Amino acid sequence: MKEQLGTLGAWLKRHWIVTVLVVGILCAGGWWLTNGRQGEKKDIAPVKADNRVLSEGIVFPVHYAQMVMPVEGTIGEVLVQEGDMVKAGQPIIRLVRQDYQARVGSTRADISRAAAAMEQARINLADAERELERQKRLEAAGAVSRQQYDQAKTTADRNRAALAQAQAELETQEARLVESEGLLDKTELTAVINGTVAFLDIKVGEHAAAGTVLVRMADESAWEIRSDDLTELTIAKVKKGDQVSLTFDGIPDLEIAGKVKAIRAYGEKKRGDITYTVTVAPERWDDRLRWNMTAQLAITPSDL
Repeated sequence: MKEQLGTLGAWLKRHWIVTVLVVGILCAGGWWLTNGRQGEKKDIAPVKADNRVLSEGIVFPVHYAQMVMPVEGTIGEVLVQEGDMVKAGQPIIRLVRQDYQARVGSTRADISRAAAAMEQARINLADAERELERQKRLEAAGAVSRQQYDQAKTTADRNRAALAQAQAELETQEARLVESEGLLDKTELTAVINGTVAFLDIKVGEHAAAGTVLVRMADESAWEIRSDDLTELTIAKVKKGDQVSLTFDGIPDLEIAGKVKAIRAYGEKKRGDITYTVTVAPERWDDRLRWNMTAQLAITPSDL
């Protein structure tokens, strides 16, 4: 017996690596039998998939105006500053108006001349028609030749044409006056809504090009978020009234709940995809938010 134990011990010493592996396998098997099977019986909480629709949007006031100068010219007066509260109809910018006023004055002078010319043409026609009637009576009585009557008729016809031309010229000048007075009125830019001047990009003495946005105004009483990057693959999941979680790049600690307010029915091709614009109405607001800030939208479809 001692010889057998001695022989086994010697063999284990020579093959110690095999011995360690065997012992390790036996220990692992024992652990699995005592703990592994019990673990199979434990309930693991299911991981719920995030099926929200994610997109990026921009902060907008619900009511705003981007105003342009309808005519070009040099800025003569800037009557407000950024941050000012203004009322609809209040003057904001005026151009230097001398050229436009001179055009109105010149057109009025042209109207006076055209009116005088028309009046003279009316007088001339009246005289020619009276002479034509006299020649007609004399020609019927045989007192004058047919040639004299024809000459009187030709003169009357010419004066009638001259009166028509004078009247057309007067109407043209009156139309020019309406146009020039309209241009003069457009040299003053007035507020179209009640609100705050959020953007004012002009100074006195600078040239204002027609059609360039000079002033942006916002009614700061109501705001919304618009996202135009929902593709045709995702927009079908979204419905009006769906809940939305809003976060903002500029204010990391802010999260606001909202609802889908509107979905534009028309898709536009942007960034290589057909995209649709979704408008979200927030349930509350934060005074740190500003026009054109970036917002992240997580929309929870109501069908989920």
